[in-house]
Amino acid sequence: MTDDEFSLIAHIVDVLDDAVRGTDVAVGPGDDAAVLSPPAGHQLVVSTDTLVVDQHFPQGAAADLIGYRSMAAAASDLAAMGADPAWATVSLTAPELAPDGAKLFATGIGDAARRFGLKIVGGNLAKGPLSVTVTVHGHLPANTALTRRGAKAGDRVYVTGKLGGAALALQDMSRLRNCTQADLREDSPLRRYWRPTPRLAFGVGLRPLATAAIDISDGLAADLAHLCAASAVHCEVDLNHLPTFAGCDPRQAATGGDDYELAFTAPPQVHDNILALAEQSGVAVKNVGVVLEGEPFAPVWLQKGQPIQMAAGFRHF
Repeated sequence: MTDDEFSLIAHIVDVLDDAVRGTDVAVGPGDDAAVLSPPAGHQLVVSTDTLVVDQHFPQGAAADLIGYRSMAAAASDLAAMGADPAWATVSLTAPELAPDGAKLFATGIGDAARRFGLKIVGGNLAKGPLSVTVTVHGHLPANTALTRRGAKAGDRVYVTGKLGGAALALQDMSRLRNCTQADLREDSPLRRYWRPTPRLAFGVGLRPLATAAIDISDGLAADLAHLCAASAVHCEVDLNHLPTFAGCDPRQAATGGDDYELAFTAPPQVHDNILALAEQSGVAVKNVGVVLEGEPFAPVWLQKGQPIQMAAGFRHF
């Protein structure tokens, strides 16, 4: 039997426990709005992601996995901006929601929030088609945000991690739908899909190094095109240089999406600093291309030195 909204909220807050409290949270869940205290001299960074059943995760999937993935997906946008993570709000819409389901969902979002340094300070429950909306808030010193607009000719193009793991997981929807925490062995395609790792500490370290950055959750091909358009440049990327997940074809890795890695540009003179940051953060980084002047304001993809056509990647509409 489904409890009323306020009982369900109480169940969720009880499970979240320490994930809702902090010295920077003057008023958290349970009031009409949160009251928060950003550090002096910092700017707020805010991003919202909505994940919809059968569009961003399969129907029938475990509620804790949905919760974790939703929080991780939203937090990756903070990493791309170079922001320190701070707070999140979570809105859940579901046709029915029993206390056990609410607690399982809260376990997933709470685990992710603790891991990523986020306090869950509010949200909403509503009846309707299953979807999760997470709004994340971060902060950074004034005028230090990374954006998509700063890439310059001569910069190198980098990507973090390995690409294509989530794309491999999406090839077997039955296994993806029936996955449990016990199936998430380290560095498996299922883990890459359900428990992605936003590059938050690495993104903070990039603030003085990168000229532009973007989260590549829609696929490197699609998101690198956004960066090029925003910076009014183009770039050349060699498919054979991409760091691909074992068993994933480079084209699939470039277009598959759902990896929650970063692509960024930086001048050649900071290459050693980037490698040092990568080692310090425990994040693999690879130089995959170079930024060039002029049109087309999009990536030019090469394979064995020859231009090739690439699919556009994920589109929201």
